[in-house]
Amino acid sequence: MAKASILLESGTNEVEVLEFVLGGQSFGVNVLKIQAIEQYDPKRVTRIHLAHPSVIGTLRFRENCLTMIDLGKELDASEHDGNPDVEAGKPRNGEGTAAKLVLVMEFNQLKTAFLVHGVNRIHRVSWESINPMSPFLSSSESKFTGSLQIEGREILLVDMEKIVTEILPRGQFQYSVEQVTDEELSRQRASRTILLAEDSAVLRKHVADELRRGGYTSLRTFANGRECYDELTRLTAEADAAGRAVSDSVAALISDIEMPAMDGLALCRWVKQTRQTQDLPVIMFSSLINDQIVGKCQAVGADAYISKPQFVELVSLLDQHTGLLEPVGA
Repeated sequence: MAKASILLESGTNEVEVLEFVLGGQSFGVNVLKIQAIEQYDPKRVTRIHLAHPSVIGTLRFRENCLTMIDLGKELDASEHDGNPDVEAGKPRNGEGTAAKLVLVMEFNQLKTAFLVHGVNRIHRVSWESINPMSPFLSSSESKFTGSLQIEGREILLVDMEKIVTEILPRGQFQYSVEQVTDEELSRQRASRTILLAEDSAVLRKHVADELRRGGYTSLRTFANGRECYDELTRLTAEADAAGRAVSDSVAALISDIEMPAMDGLALCRWVKQTRQTQDLPVIMFSSLINDQIVGKCQAVGADAYISKPQFVELVSLLDQHTGLLEPVGA
C-alpha cells in the first residue's frame, strides 16, 4: 500500500492519508508510515504484565517481535460509542472490515504495531486542506497534529511519534546533545540564527531544547511549513529593500516533512527555487527518512536529511552547513 505513494511528485504539497476507525471517529495517518495492515490474531500476541495501560503485549511480525499498542484505549475512543455501524461490527460508511486490524508502522527508526477497529480507505489530499489544531488544542498534551474534512466527516491526524515516545520512552534520550562547554564554539553557534518548522508541539519543544543545549540558542520555531514560508517571504522582501542577502539574518532551516498547510518538501522546493534563498541550507529532520524519502529530499534540493531523534547528528549537520565545520567529504 505504501509503495503507491512514490507516485506523488516531490514538493507538490500532497499527502496520502490512511483513514482508520476507532469507535465512531475517523482518524488518519500518513501512508508512508504504514508497513503492513493485517487481521488481528490474539494468538500471535504475548501479553505483558505491568506494562503501560495501552500496551497489549508483543506481536510476532515476520522475523520480529513488535510492541503492540491499543490505539483505541490510548486515544480514549471506545469500540462501541453509540454508532450503529460500529456496534454492528463495521467501520462507519460500511467500508473496511468487521474484524479488528493491526497497523504495523515504522517511524523514528522503530517498528510498532497498533490495534484499530477498522480501516476505510486512502485519501490523496493537499496539505493545504489539512487544518492545524487550534492553539488551545495544539499544546504539548495534544495527541493530534491536524484535522481533515472528507465527505462530511472529520478525520483527526494522530501524532504517532508523541504516542510512541510517551509509551516507549526507553532509548529516546540516548541521542541527547551534551551541554556545550567550549565558550568559543558556544559563541559561534549562538551567532547563527536557525529556523525550525515542526508541527508537533511536543517535538518542536524537544528539538528546540536539544539545539539550545548544544549552543544554537538563536532559534526561531514555526508550527508548520506555511508559517515558516510566510516569515521567509517577509525576510526576503526586507533583505531586498535593504540591499543585503537573506543569509545575513538566517543561517539554516530545519524542517519536518509532515506538516499541515505546507509540508517540508514543498517548503524546501520553494526555498531552493527562489533566487534570494536558494543558498540557504535546508536540513530535513523527519521520522520518515528512508530510501524513498531520501529520493524526495534530493529531488527538492535539500542539503541534508536525517531521521528523528538523532539530535547529536543534527547539531553536527548544522555545524557543517553553517560554516563551523568542513562538510563531510570536502
